Amino acid sequence: MAALKMSEFTPAQRAHTRRVLWLMLAYAIVLPPLVWLRAHRHISDTLVLVMAIAASLPVLGMFASWGRYVSDERDEYHQTLTLRRIAVATNATMGAAVVWGFLQAFDVMPLVEAYWVPFVWVVIQGVFGCIEMFSARRG
Repeated sequence: MAALKMSEFTPAQRAHTRRVLWLMLAYAIVLPPLVWLRAHRHISDTLVLVMAIAASLPVLGMFASWGRYVSDERDEYHQTLTLRRIAVATNATMGAAVVWGFLQAFDVMPLVEAYWVPFVWVVIQGVFGCIEMFSARRG
C-alpha cells in the first residue's frame, strides 16, 4: 500500500491539510502552558475565561477549515466522500453523546468533559476514512 503524497491531493485538500496542521501546532503550543498555569497559579476568573476561549480557538478553526474545504472542493467525488465521513462521524458522535449522557444521568458512567466530543468526532471520521480507503482498494 502506497502512502498518500501531498502532490496526489486536490488543491482544496492541500489547503485544508495545511490549515489543520497549523491549527493543531497552535493547539499543541497554546494548551500545555494554559493547563500548567491553571494548575499551578491562582488566576482570576476573567483570565480563566480568556484562557479557556484561547484553548478552544484552534479546535474551532479546525471545524471552520472543514467547512471551507467542503465549499472549496471542486472534485465532486472527494466532496461526496468527505460529506459522508462528516455525516457518519456526526451521527455516531451525537449518538454516543446521548447514550453516555443518559448513562451519566443514571449514575452508571462517570462524567466526561464535553471537550472530548470533538475528539471523538475526528477519530470516527478518521476510522471511517480508513475503512472507505481499504474497501475501495479491495473492490
